[in-house]
This record gives sequence, C-alpha cells and structure tokens, in this order.
Amino acid sequence: MNKKRVWMIIIAVLLLVALLQLDGVALWYSLRQIPLWLVLAMLVLQVAVQLLVNLQWFEITRLVGEKISFRDMFYINSQGALMDSITPGVKFGGEITRGVLISRFANCSGEKAAAMVVLQKMFSVGTLFFVLLFVASDFMGVFAYGAVVLLFLAFITIFAIPDKIKKWMDGRTTPRRKWAVKIRNFSLDLLTQIKSIRKNKKACILLALLSLFIWVFYPVRMYLIVLQFYPEANLVQIAVITFTAYMVAMLPIFPGGLGGFEATMSGFLVATGFAVSNAAVITIFFRFVTFWFVMLLGLAFIGVYKFIKRGSGNGKIY
Repeated sequence: MNKKRVWMIIIAVLLLVALLQLDGVALWYSLRQIPLWLVLAMLVLQVAVQLLVNLQWFEITRLVGEKISFRDMFYINSQGALMDSITPGVKFGGEITRGVLISRFANCSGEKAAAMVVLQKMFSVGTLFFVLLFVASDFMGVFAYGAVVLLFLAFITIFAIPDKIKKWMDGRTTPRRKWAVKIRNFSLDLLTQIKSIRKNKKACILLALLSLFIWVFYPVRMYLIVLQFYPEANLVQIAVITFTAYMVAMLPIFPGGLGGFEATMSGFLVATGFAVSNAAVITIFFRFVTFWFVMLLGLAFIGVYKFIKRGSGNGKIY
C-alpha cells in the first residue's frame, strides 16, 4: 500500500480514537450549538477565499506576461491543493505541482514558473509576517518575534532593490555546475518578475491586499465559530491560536499538516479555558471547512474541468 495512504489511515484512526474518548453527550450538545446558517456561511466564505487565492495567482501570471485563463489557473490550484493534502506539511508538494502545471500551461521554462511560485509566496508569506508583527507581538517569544522581523525585512529588501541584486548577480562568473546554473537562472527570473511587477504600483497594492484579506479571513471565520460557544471570546487571542496552528501544520511531519493542526488548535483552546468537547467540535468544524471542503471542492472542479475538456477536445489535459 502507498505510504501516503498508510499515513492517512493512521491519522484517521488516531483522530477517531481521540473522539471516542470524549463524552458523547457533551460532544453532541456542542455540535448542536453550530447553527445551519453558520455552516453555510463558512462554506461560502471558503469558496470566496479560494477565488481570491486564484485571482492572486491569475494576476501574477498576467503581470509577468504569461497567459493562463482564470479557469485554467483554478484547475492548477485545485491540483495543488490536492497535492498539499497528501504530502508532509502545508504548501510543499502543492507548490511543486503548481510550478510544473504553470510551466506546461504557459509553455515557459521551469525556472520562470518556479519564480512565479516564489513571487506569490513573497506576497502571501510576507503579508502573514506583517500581520504577525502586530497581532502576535505580545504572544511570541523574543527569538520567534526576531525571526519574523528578519524574514519580513528580507522580503522587503528583495522586493525593494531587485535591480541592484540583479546587477550584482550579472557581474558574477557563470557557474559551471548544472544545478548552480538552474538556481542562477531561477533567481534572475524572479528578480526580473519583481522588477516588472514593481512598475505597476496598483497591481502591487492589489496583490498585497488580496493576501491580507485571505489571511484575515482565517481568524475571522474561527472567531465566528467560537462566538457560538463563548460570546466573550477575544478576537486577537483567537487569531494567535489560529495562526499558531497553521504554522505547526506547515511542518513537514504529517500529510496536509493533519494531526499537528488539530492537536495544536484544540490544545490551545483547552488551555484557554474551553471545554474539551467544545474545543474538539470547533477544531473539527474549522478543519473541515478549510481543509476537507477544499479537497472536495477541488476534486469536483477537476472532474468537471476534465469532462468539459474531453467533450470539447480543446487542449491537453494535465
């Protein structure tokens, strides 16, 4: 059996065992506290988030001169999301998949496609660090906060002076090893793309705002769920718990961050004073919306996309 499937089965069993340890009556009572309107609202908001993420990718490919339709980009992101769910950590295998598919759809070099992926990460992760500087400053240790500051400044520096960095690289001797040449070409492609995008200030602002909205949506949705159980909940505290769980899920331990995300979020909620049954329901519901529902949505879109492609006979299916 595939090792990835084995990990998925092991994690599913562990989660099931953990749920069986809970008080069934208390768990059922907690589930009943989630109204239908909230379930529908969370699903609609998640679809909106996926569309915003896709819009960001679409804008980046358009700004660097590559033509990939919004529909094709959504297919690429759906494939990436599925790969994220079966590879260790978050945003690992998915980004490789996105890079490969972008290269095929845009008919561009692998280095240029990889540069586009990194450019999107610069906007996404850079904005996350910006949010953490304000939201989690009172909760992070000195070392963690210093690391966030340094990484944020590194992103800003690369984005601010791509010309000088590119000029310095051009003045260096071309490496002989193939892997070094690929890294150099990738770096030059990235700097060229940054230079191209910087000329359009409105586009830069749009990409930054899209990242900001996407990240803010995470704690806001979590907060709306928590309010059903604890109306006096603090938004900043919930935001810190949400981002912490997300960061733990990024560690390359379990496929899709499964296990680490749930344990971190439910553990912090219980430590904050939440009942165990409530913490379990909140975590499971939030995880379903942001992970499992995204997988189902991606599978559905991929199926429809391939069906339409086969029916029309227009273009290759990757």
